[in-house]
This record gives sequence, structure tokens and C-alpha cells, in this order.
Amino acid sequence: MDENQKILMGLAARSSHILHQYFEIISTYFNKESDVPVFERHVLKQIPISCHVTSESILVLVANSRLWDNEMLIRSVLEGTLKFIYLTTGTDEERKTKIDEFWNVLPVIGQIKSSRRAEEVYNNLSENASQKNDMKFIKGVILSEDKINEIQTKYPRKYRKELEHKWSYSEIVKELSKDDKHKYFNGMFHGYGVGSHLIHHDADAINFLMDHNARVPERRIAKELAHGCRQISDVMTYSMLRLYAYKLLHNESVANVWLDSYIELSEEMKQYHESFQEIEEKYLEY
Repeated sequence: MDENQKILMGLAARSSHILHQYFEIISTYFNKESDVPVFERHVLKQIPISCHVTSESILVLVANSRLWDNEMLIRSVLEGTLKFIYLTTGTDEERKTKIDEFWNVLPVIGQIKSSRRAEEVYNNLSENASQKNDMKFIKGVILSEDKINEIQTKYPRKYRKELEHKWSYSEIVKELSKDDKHKYFNGMFHGYGVGSHLIHHDADAINFLMDHNARVPERRIAKELAHGCRQISDVMTYSMLRLYAYKLLHNESVANVWLDSYIELSEEMKQYHESFQEIEEKYLEY
């Protein structure tokens, strides 16, 4: 095992404990007595739970130096975290509407696309009875034309398009950033964009990997350590933001949302960021 992987493995192990500390605190809000209706509490807690599980996977990949694959998972947790914050903000009526759209309306609208795609798969299977039987679960996703018409009547095309646009990542960030305390969310397009390139496996994504692999060992190792530390910081930041959102929802102080254990770890990780910057300075031409 390379020395840099040993370092990342140790940092990831410590981060896993801190992540669990955050989750223990966040989970106290799941069923906390408040003016938030029980159904809304139930829906709201699903995102922090899902984000936490994916965050655990991210730290496993950090420990194994699979950093570029990790960017795709980080993108997912980032989007989930911002959606969670979006769902917790606004008046009681606004929150009620958004939770209904997120949990009830968007999934129903999405059934139309899922049905069309499943139909394409099923209709293109051979007429072999065995194959049709093996793929019968696909057929179960296909809606009847009557059901599709019912959904389209209830949610006209214009409404569906507007709602899907409203719930896009860019629109959520723009809406949240209108509030002065969330204005820094505008800076969260870059990391999201990197993850998107890797998900779509486009030329930019391939060039990321080529650039990394072409570096001399000194630059590559320094970059890997700084990259892994940044991903750990991302995971911790998103956990903090989910706690922050719950505290705001319950009208609590947000003064101490950073755990001391993470502050200590963050200070230790600074050396890897500083080392990377110093080494890069030797190779970059301005």
C-alpha cells in the first residue's frame, strides 16, 4: 500500500467517526416535537438518511484512493443536501407545497417517462417466451394509456415542465441564493459541474484523468492527498449544512454547527493543501 493511501485511509477512518457524530445529532430532529406536521417530518428525514449512507460510501472510496469516481457520489450528496435545505425553508404553507411537489407530484409525473422507457425496452425484446418472462418486471412499470392520460390531464404539459424546471439543481441554487444567509450557495456550481462531466463521461472528464495520470509523481501524490482531503471536507460540510437546516427549521441557534472533532481534523488536513499549493507553484507558469 502506498504511503499516500495509508494517509487517506487514516483520515477517512477518523472522518467516518465524525460523520456518525453528525448523524447522531441530526437524527434527534427526525421525530422531534414541533409545529412541523408528522408527514412533513417523515418526508424531510428521508434525505439526511440517504445522504448519510452515500457519504459513508464516499469515505470508503477516499480510503481506497478512488477519488474521481467519488466526485459522482459527492455531486449526489450535494444535490440532496441543497434540496433538503430548500424543503426546510419558507413559510409553513410554502414548505407544505414544496414537500408535496417533491414527495407526491414529481414521482407521479416521472412515471410517464419511466413507462415510455420501459415500453421501449420491452417492445424490443425478442419474441422468445423465456426472455419475455425473465423481463416481465419491466412490463410492470408500463402504464396503460388510460393512466397516462389521467396523469397528463391532472398535470398538463406546461405545468409539468415548469415544475421540473423549478426543481432543477440550478433553479434551487438560484432560489436559495436570494436569501443573504445562503448567498454563498452560488459557489456550488463548480463541484457539481465536475461530477456531471464524470457522470456523462464526456471529453472534459477524460481530460481530468489524463491530466492527473500525466503528472510527475511529486505532483500526482500531492494532488491526490489534497483531493482526498477536499472530499472529506465536502462530506463534513454537507453534513453540517443538513444540521444547520434543521436548526433553522426549529428556530435554534446555528452558532455551533461545526463539531470540534472536525475542526481539529480540518486543521491537520491543511498541511496537505499547503503542500499541494507549494508543489504546484514550482510547475505552473503564470
